[in-house]
Amino acid sequence: MAIETTTQLDPASLVARILAELEANPAAQQMLLRAMLTNEFLGMPARLDAIEKDVAEMKIDIAALKSDVAALKSDMVEVKADVAELKTDMADVKNGVRYLIGSDLEVKLHRRARARLSQDLRLRRPEIMQSQLLEPTPDLARPVDEAYQSGIITAEQEERITETDLVLRAQRRGDPATIWIAVEVSATIDAHDIQRARETADALAAVFGTDTIAIVSGYWIDQRDQARANAADVVYVKVPADQLSERIFGNSSPQTQ
Repeated sequence: MAIETTTQLDPASLVARILAELEANPAAQQMLLRAMLTNEFLGMPARLDAIEKDVAEMKIDIAALKSDVAALKSDMVEVKADVAELKTDMADVKNGVRYLIGSDLEVKLHRRARARLSQDLRLRRPEIMQSQLLEPTPDLARPVDEAYQSGIITAEQEERITETDLVLRAQRRGDPATIWIAVEVSATIDAHDIQRARETADALAAVFGTDTIAIVSGYWIDQRDQARANAADVVYVKVPADQLSERIFGNSSPQTQ
């Protein structure tokens, strides 16, 4: 009996033959793919299409988000500018209020200084020689001018005297000698007020050759500036704060009487 033998094709020829058959039979292509690939792989093209669509939508959303962020940044810049302007306006308002209160305080002290200083410093016969409401009297203006012309005081010292809020002449109780008093007035006393009072008192001492007293007077002074005043031999005279001042400035910081 004759035995038939089957001739096997080499791999390259086999693959070429299979591809040729598949090209000739498209239906067989799908059957082969389903036989060789899992459902996950078969669904990959559809999933890739969905991913591409999602990425496109995400790009649109990101572009919109970037636009919103840019608009927000622009709004924040405007808000910061408005806040800065508001802070400036508030600072101007506070300075204006402080100026009004300080001016009101100077008027009050002009009216009450003699009685108040007589009581607090045990003075007698106090006379106001200069204030915001009173031009320097001849008893003050002439000696100051002569001292400047003679070189006893400098132009800066002469100007310091004329810019002082309140200058008085008085005597201590039990002592007939004349003393001069330099008073700087401010709602809240600070280092500049203390320095100005000290400089005026020193200039008056040079002009008149007598004892002088440097005073700062206001509603408040903190502990640090009180220590500065003590070190500079400057007396702090407290003026009781009225309701208006309390509402504006508060009373939260430590105060010294």
